[in-house]
Amino acid sequence: MRMIRTIEAATLCLCMALTGCSSRYPESSVSSAIITTAQSTVTTPETTVKKYPDNCIVDPSVFERLDKEINIEFKDKTVIESGKIKGRRYSLTFELSDWAGNTTADKIGELSRLFWQVYPVLYERFGKYSDAPSDVVLIIENKGYEIAEAWENKIHLHDMWLWNYPEDYDCITHELAHIIQNGWNGENLEYDSYIERFADYCRFIYCVDDGRYNDHGWTLQTAKDESSRETSVRFLVWLDYNLSGSGRDFMKDYYLICTKGEYPSSEWDSAWKKLFEGTAFEGRDIDEVWKEYQTSDFAILSSYAATGETSELLAKYDARKKAKSLNG
Repeated sequence: MRMIRTIEAATLCLCMALTGCSSRYPESSVSSAIITTAQSTVTTPETTVKKYPDNCIVDPSVFERLDKEINIEFKDKTVIESGKIKGRRYSLTFELSDWAGNTTADKIGELSRLFWQVYPVLYERFGKYSDAPSDVVLIIENKGYEIAEAWENKIHLHDMWLWNYPEDYDCITHELAHIIQNGWNGENLEYDSYIERFADYCRFIYCVDDGRYNDHGWTLQTAKDESSRETSVRFLVWLDYNLSGSGRDFMKDYYLICTKGEYPSSEWDSAWKKLFEGTAFEGRDIDEVWKEYQTSDFAILSSYAATGETSELLAKYDARKKAKSLNG
């Protein structure tokens, strides 16, 4: 899910999706996601009635789960949410011009909830240090690429992805991390794969509802499967768990070095030494630290968990709780 150039917009006739005449997918996937212009009121579970514009493209009731302080506007084929978290204004715009309805309205509601749970926390820990955008656009479109891509402040989600993989919501957590990266340059990273490793780190730590969807479908690989730090997400989680604490946020410092581009790829031995200053690893080189990680039980414990359960890894090393505590 590497960040790419913004995909050129193409038109898709929404009325054909409504009638099912251009869709290869069951009509139920469309009809449940789009409401007609005749529906102008929605009865909430509390039996109160809220009024919405006559032209809502998505059933407004799916947004009722949001905090009451989040404002929602419906404009033609967009849904615009905005609100303040810890004094900072954020917005999420759903762009649905090329949406065919396969990402159902309920799933759009979950993606909305994910954004407000995940993005402000990512921004508070990382994004505010690089002026990452606080306004995000999520374009759901039934074309092009297989999963999702991100560039600048825009995320493109293929309309079929959550149809085929109905609980892979945290692919968007990964893409939100790319927005937070705010244009990392691979030439100033030890390996350009660090762009993806950081996004996967964020997916593991900040997955929606503490892994409710993530942990039974997307897991960290062991040190045997990820045989170098170039490919290892779990190594970053281990470094964060071991080196972050009171007065020191290791992953924030890692993020800043990657963002500022202080070290060309050929000089990352110096970058690691800088990152290890003031920690238990001070004075050691990165290869020594990698070998210590490989021999730890952290490197092999399973991160898989059935819904509602805790993985072996997090039961022993609660890396999520520790990382989230750094936000204060």
